[in-house]
Amino acid sequence: MTFPPAFVVVLTGGTARRLGGVDKTDADVDGRPVLRRLLDAVGALPVVVVGPPRDVGRDVLWTREDPPLGGPYAAAAAGFAAGLAAHPEAQVVVLLAGDQPFAGAAVPALRRALADDVDAALATGPDGREQPLLAAYRVAAVRERLTGAVQDRPVRELVDGLRTVRVPLDPRTTLDVDDPDDLTVARRLARGLSPSPGPAR
Repeated sequence: MTFPPAFVVVLTGGTARRLGGVDKTDADVDGRPVLRRLLDAVGALPVVVVGPPRDVGRDVLWTREDPPLGGPYAAAAAGFAAGLAAHPEAQVVVLLAGDQPFAGAAVPALRRALADDVDAALATGPDGREQPLLAAYRVAAVRERLTGAVQDRPVRELVDGLRTVRVPLDPRTTLDVDDPDDLTVARRLARGLSPSPGPAR
């Protein structure tokens, strides 16, 4: 199957209060930080990371929302703008939350589900809730939504009115590391996975 050209935006903002203020994307999950583990599974797609630069083991484009901590909608807009400037031919943007260590594996399924008659493919976890930050969007459908006044807007507004399809994923893929219990679960799941060979090139 041939996919339209795409790029990935990974959001790493937030204050991580429930992890004692520690950057949860840097939390160790069986030998790799959460963010590194996510990016290792994304593959060869171009990636924009919204957040402070660090070593993530692969080439990515870094950017920040302005002002910082303006919320996930503003972060998505910043990543979208940077990605589209670098890859103007892109027809699809995949949004991923940086605190989901296993979410990178969902990218092919999300892109595959983005049929001609839908604007967005949204992951759903065991609770059935749609996840706007684990989703693939047609660039043409969200271009206007991700410009203008974006600070402190609820991320759900990104999806309102779009033609969407749900993509059910397993609990491991949708796990986000919000607190110490989540981190314990992520480490246990990681120990049951085969070692990753690293990002595809």
